[in-house]
Amino acid sequence: MRQPTRQRQARRRPWQPIIVALAFGLLFSGGAGATNDVLSQRVTQLLTRQAGEIGEVAGVKVHTPSAVFAHCDDPQPFLPDNGQRHYGRVSVGVHCEGPGGRRQTRYLQADVSVRVHYVTVTHDLTRGSVITRDDLRLAEGRLEKLPRDIIRDPVAIIGQVATSRLQADRPLRAYQLHPRDLVKRGQRVTVIARGPGFEVSREAEALDNGAMGEQVRVRAGDRKILRGRVIGPRRLAIDL
Repeated sequence: MRQPTRQRQARRRPWQPIIVALAFGLLFSGGAGATNDVLSQRVTQLLTRQAGEIGEVAGVKVHTPSAVFAHCDDPQPFLPDNGQRHYGRVSVGVHCEGPGGRRQTRYLQADVSVRVHYVTVTHDLTRGSVITRDDLRLAEGRLEKLPRDIIRDPVAIIGQVATSRLQADRPLRAYQLHPRDLVKRGQRVTVIARGPGFEVSREAEALDNGAMGEQVRVRAGDRKILRGRVIGPRRLAIDL
């Protein structure tokens, strides 16, 4: 009677290692999943806070390789100081407490989508057109899908000049505009010299074109070459 019992036990034993392995696998994957959940939450919070300064955050997708972050206790995410944008594909560093309490730094990727308003023109404009408020309107789009040099503030470009043809409903880009020249080469201009408690003005000849705030060379009556800052149409200032 004993031999059949031993045979039945022997037939059961090959399954035991498989069952044990499965149990450990479930325990391990559960721990890794919990770690990755915390990590994803903290990374999402960090990126949402940073990108929220740019526009409305439409979504954050965190890519966390389980094998890399399986043992990452108390993850502390940070953004590397590498000049990267805080939208689109973003690299995130993570400080982890590894086995034995050793501090380690690892990295992951995330995709951040930000919704913003940008400036476009209401109708086609030719090169040399001076931009007015009626020429502009705001549109909405995903920043990560737009050119990097889009213009977002319409007030800042009123009075500027189109350097190329502008098409309606296209994102307006910085390189397409230039501040209007308030001083032109060869013009007679007024140069105002300012100092503590005094102000003196004189006429001079402009040697360069210049927009508001730009530095322009002028030739005074004594042939002396000076540099002044454009402060208005045909007006420059020299701060002494």
